[in-house]
Amino acid sequence: MDLDISLREERLSPSKKVDETKKWDRSNRISMMLAAVEKCYEKNVKSKVEILLDEFSSMRKQPDESVREYIMTKMSVAAKMKQLGMHIPDDVVVSMLLASLPSEYDHLKNIYSCGQKKWPAHELIYHCLQDEDSWKLEKKTCDLAVVDCGKKRKKFEE
Repeated sequence: MDLDISLREERLSPSKKVDETKKWDRSNRISMMLAAVEKCYEKNVKSKVEILLDEFSSMRKQPDESVREYIMTKMSVAAKMKQLGMHIPDDVVVSMLLASLPSEYDHLKNIYSCGQKKWPAHELIYHCLQDEDSWKLEKKTCDLAVVDCGKKRKKFEE
């Protein structure tokens, strides 16, 4: 099948070989149809990128969600955007991740912004998990230090 005749050859005049002209016209119609399908696909890719970008920028960490799950979810959205041709550098992704973290991670944001070395994503996860673990330990010690009996104290006079 010569489907690419219209791409390789100029159209013959209608008076010359009618059969060849019909083949060329058919090939031209198929080429135009494929070009139209390709344009629709480009719009589809653009809309997917827009959806993923909106998802990436609006995603926030939920209180019951672990910081590792949150970062991994955002990284997977960034990887999907990269597959669709929108490459976001890793240091920008890490900066956007830090900006979207709750206020408990403000000191990490300060450490990152003051430091000269840019963290890769796995190092960000490591630092966030360390902080999360230290908060859990602090909470346990605070819970042990504060004990409420539920009774009113008696006032003693000297």
